[in-house]
Amino acid sequence: MIHIYYGCGKGKTTAALGAGMRAFGAGMSVALVQLLKDNKSSEISAVPFKVFNAPDCVKFNPGEEYMPCVKNACEFIKNVDADVIILDEFLDAIPDYISEETALDLLNRNAEYIITGHKRVDSIFSRADYITFMKKEKHPYDKGVCARLGIEY
Repeated sequence: MIHIYYGCGKGKTTAALGAGMRAFGAGMSVALVQLLKDNKSSEISAVPFKVFNAPDCVKFNPGEEYMPCVKNACEFIKNVDADVIILDEFLDAIPDYISEETALDLLNRNAEYIITGHKRVDSIFSRADYITFMKKEKHPYDKGVCARLGIEY
């Protein structure tokens, strides 16, 4: 099944990791792939799952230099042996870094996929079983407060 948490509200990754922790606690194997994030996100040090570590080449709006990283992430997704596969910021990597066709091909295994991102990707949404939209009503960013360690990353 495919789960999606999307929108501009806070909590997409948190919800995805919470679902992953629930599955892990039930004895399922879980893998986390973070796209378009650097390896400084605090959750990487805390999760007990297999992790595709986001490389240091990630920055806000990465360019062509990010393509080898995406290729490695896609290979990890294709080959990882897990019951639950969390694809964090996956929607935002489509189509600039991952084509829709490739993205759909990556979702063909008998696994639970938990996908996050900010935008709708209709071809992925049409295949989804769960879709949750997260809408920001208020956020410290609006007042110029930068992301805080342990809260936003």
